[in-house]
Amino acid sequence: MSKWISPGAAMDMVFDDPARTGPGSDFGFAILWATDGKGGNHRAADLARAKLQPCKPAAHTAVPDAAGWATTAHDHCLVLARGVPDMSAREMVEGYDSANAGQNLLAVVQTLRFDADLPRHAMMHMAYMYTAMCLQPKRLSSLIVQHMPGDARSIRAPHVHVLTLARTHRISGFGEVHTVFDGAPADMHRAFEADWHSVRDALVRIGA
Repeated sequence: MSKWISPGAAMDMVFDDPARTGPGSDFGFAILWATDGKGGNHRAADLARAKLQPCKPAAHTAVPDAAGWATTAHDHCLVLARGVPDMSAREMVEGYDSANAGQNLLAVVQTLRFDADLPRHAMMHMAYMYTAMCLQPKRLSSLIVQHMPGDARSIRAPHVHVLTLARTHRISGFGEVHTVFDGAPADMHRAFEADWHSVRDALVRIGA
């Protein structure tokens, strides 16, 4: 079975907060590079598994790698690009890594932070609507993962991660890196944040 990746180790895999908005922002953004300039090599599958396992799975919940991944996140779902057949999260990201054509930017992770009193299903609904409206039409596939910090002493807000693969996804497989990822990291951060706020505010206005 694969070694568990702690949240701290997962953070070390990514280039976090390129726009320097700070930890108090309600929107986080990080980039997964294939190589980090420090001799480290990364895979989308490792980051996806880390997000699905914020707590180390207990021995009795662990499953053989061939059977999939044990999940300790509160909730998760896939939003696949239009026309792509159903598959598991593991099938998606491992297939993506296998098809890597040599690009360095593998994926981005957006972190949508919410007030603790918002119902959990509402958080997932808003994240799903954002992904379906802004990312899926671009033929991008995403994994949505909900984390609910359970320690009453924790200052971390409930949040949902949206891990989006950088290459377009079609029924035939993964294609080119989408042009939305062509900009400078800080510019990408601000553009994705603006899209999220636009969708979130519209959902709040209509009470969805």
